Amino acid sequence: MGNDKVRITADLADLVKSITLPPAAQKLFLALVYLQDQTDHRWTRQSWKDRAKVRFFCGLGDLRALGCAPKARNARFFQTAVAALEQRPDLFGKIELCTASGHLFWSFSAEVWRAMSKMEPYGLMRIGDIARIAGGPDLVLLTQIVVQRRKHLPNFVLTGRDLGLDSPEAGDPDLFDLRAMRRRLEPALRRWAGYIGSPVHLGYEQRDHMPGYVRARIRFKGQPNFWKAAAIQRFPPNTKVFVIAP
Repeated sequence: MGNDKVRITADLADLVKSITLPPAAQKLFLALVYLQDQTDHRWTRQSWKDRAKVRFFCGLGDLRALGCAPKARNARFFQTAVAALEQRPDLFGKIELCTASGHLFWSFSAEVWRAMSKMEPYGLMRIGDIARIAGGPDLVLLTQIVVQRRKHLPNFVLTGRDLGLDSPEAGDPDLFDLRAMRRRLEPALRRWAGYIGSPVHLGYEQRDHMPGYVRARIRFKGQPNFWKAAAIQRFPPNTKVFVIAP
């Protein structure tokens, strides 16, 4: 496994936006995305439908060696992760843990293969990045950040539903409670700002025609940086803006 990077497509980053998983499952999902690319049936834009039917396996020791699972030689981490991922047919056709032999078996869903077959735009994730995941919105933030940082003007949007928040009004599913959104999003963004190496500009935007927060817009400076100082801080009227420093 000489290459420590894997391509994360924009479509995959968008697919996982609204998926809520415990930290162990977030880490295992991304580790298997990486390991899939090390097989003879790696991610491709062609003939993926046949590959989606094939089952793959790896040793639990291999996953520990990648740094995405605890070094302790017990299966609790994997049991927690697999139990959550078994409930996600949008991610896996099959995932199975065999503790007796110390192996994990998996086949990704057609949705994941389809998302990874659209190879532009994309970003490169290092396998070591997975260890930074602590839970909450980390899966969506990491995948969005690695895709966006290749762009001239990194910029993406999250909704309350992307972060697992219910709307305070049943008839308006796009609304979110600002205090709840801030509690969910900002501590994680502060950690990822350290990973990016620059402050994150965060704007909670409202609709033009009526009050109520409906999306969080996230911007940061890429390498090299093409954002002008005024532009990165410019948000629509009635937006509540914060700068999240590392």
